[in-house]
Amino acid sequence: MLLRQMRYFCAVVEAGSFTRAAEAEFVSQSAISQQVKALEKDLGAELLRREGRSFTLTPAGEHFYRRAARILDDLDALRRETADLASGETSVLRLGYLNRYDGWEVAGAVAAFARRHPRMTVTSVAGSHDTLRDLLGAGQVDLTFSDRRRVLHPEAVNLPLFVAYDYVEVSEASPLAWHERVSAADLEGQTCVLIASPDQEEVERAYYQDTMGFHCDVTFARTLDEARMTVAGGRSFLPIERRRREGRTGSVIRRIPLFGADGEHLSHEYYAFWLRERSTPAIEEFGEILRELFSPGSEPSATDKIC
Repeated sequence: MLLRQMRYFCAVVEAGSFTRAAEAEFVSQSAISQQVKALEKDLGAELLRREGRSFTLTPAGEHFYRRAARILDDLDALRRETADLASGETSVLRLGYLNRYDGWEVAGAVAAFARRHPRMTVTSVAGSHDTLRDLLGAGQVDLTFSDRRRVLHPEAVNLPLFVAYDYVEVSEASPLAWHERVSAADLEGQTCVLIASPDQEEVERAYYQDTMGFHCDVTFARTLDEARMTVAGGRSFLPIERRRREGRTGSVIRRIPLFGADGEHLSHEYYAFWLRERSTPAIEEFGEILRELFSPGSEPSATDKIC
């Protein structure tokens, strides 16, 4: 029994198709089919019950898949750990992430990376867009997850992750609470709550007033929870982005789509950024994990909701 045969068998099971598994493994369908048959012959057991172009796992196949998948994961981890030690890879990966993003994916990427690299530690710091850009430039973080506000940096890897749609969160007591959509003009007379450290307050104020067109008063919070508590108390709103386009949602705090003057739902691009000159296999792998988690097929968890 060869490791290649185990990998091909697991690929077939996970893809649910010999054709898709062959594409994922960059081999022909006949080659992957022959290797699975050779594996069954070597084991003396039928693993797949073929039914035309489809198949089902036999009891022996289910058992073999569970054990083989764990073995392959362990071998992949062993390979990465050995490569890290041989190359002198740093034992710490430093991540910066946008302080107003509350989805599950960034934490999911940290957990996935930790499983793959148990000898490494991931540290993280939350910040505003400009804070993260400064930290990356100063070498104080290795990689950042943030929205795009400027021309992409020519000396950085700019890995696109997803397009986020713009919303505002308001209290159920707000006069805007029952609007199906709002524009910047509708927000006049309200107070905009922004999340920023003291040294970034004026930068954030200028962006939302000059670029986003929020001609209203601004107040600041240090964390997303603090911002939402401020919103819950009265005539204020919190600008926020979401991966999925949706209508008005929420009860205690309502999330309402933000539209531009042209009648289009406003949006922002999100990226992972790191400097090319400081790129390492670990940083590149973390970026790829983020890309996979933000791919269209990934599903949000139950916690990625608002009350």
